[in-house]
Amino acid sequence: AVFCYIQDRNVFGGAEGVCQHCNTSRKTVDHLATRCEKMLGHDYTRRHNEVVRCIHLLLLNKYKFKSSKRIRSHSVQEILDNEYAEIRVDTRIKTDVKIRNNRPDIFVLDKRRNKITLIEVGITSQDSLQIVETEKLRKYDLLANELGLIYKCSVKIIPYVITWDGIVTKYHKTYLKRLQIPINVEAYIQSIVLKKTVETISFDRRRGLESGPSAEESWESASLSVIIGAERHKQPTPPLKEVKNQEDSVKQVNSKNILPLILDDVTRPEEPTIDINDKSDVEKENKVIKVMEEIS
Repeated sequence: AVFCYIQDRNVFGGAEGVCQHCNTSRKTVDHLATRCEKMLGHDYTRRHNEVVRCIHLLLLNKYKFKSSKRIRSHSVQEILDNEYAEIRVDTRIKTDVKIRNNRPDIFVLDKRRNKITLIEVGITSQDSLQIVETEKLRKYDLLANELGLIYKCSVKIIPYVITWDGIVTKYHKTYLKRLQIPINVEAYIQSIVLKKTVETISFDRRRGLESGPSAEESWESASLSVIIGAERHKQPTPPLKEVKNQEDSVKQVNSKNILPLILDDVTRPEEPTIDINDKSDVEKENKVIKVMEEIS
């Protein structure tokens, strides 16, 4: 329910005011989700790194660095190397020619196939989705050309770009296939991005109303606050169906369809998977539901 209110941009009820972080722009859901420069170094980076961590674990399983399905206990190492591949995360790639953009999110050298993959993650808003995806795709063109000469191999750049509320372009499906990301993992990534966004907006809405509890302890009450606050201004809208926009090649993912996909145990042969069934999350969700039932 919380996710639906955030996606409906119905949190502040038309009384947004001014953003308390930058003190320049209106405090809207879209602004707090991706556009506030003051939040770039913490909230946005943390959310971005969660996506990188998911993709990194898939790559480690694929190239036999480890055999693990536990994303919550996975820590990202900057450089890993074995007989199958070399994987670097957020490190500068040395080249003979000085190149400005030389620090991709993930660098993968497949030693068996003699190819390099540069993966760049981006989380943005709907009106900037196509622009950001194109920028991510072209950002490392010079680096890719130089790496091709150094390693004498093919180099591919794959952007993984979604909006904070789960919208993707028509090209996203192709990139998923290249990265070999299963549908249940893709659903988990979308849900974790939305959850991190909800946390940011929920706590910002409650700023000044409460003090004391830590961020993790306040998650449930913050989520409930979002729902109650939105109820005072507007009744919830019907659940979104899958919408395809032919003009900007964007589709909307039904937020209620995410959870069944997350809990789905269907996996594909030889594809890495992530175990995302965590008891603590289920208990938290049940607590929020129980409180809402008591209010009703």
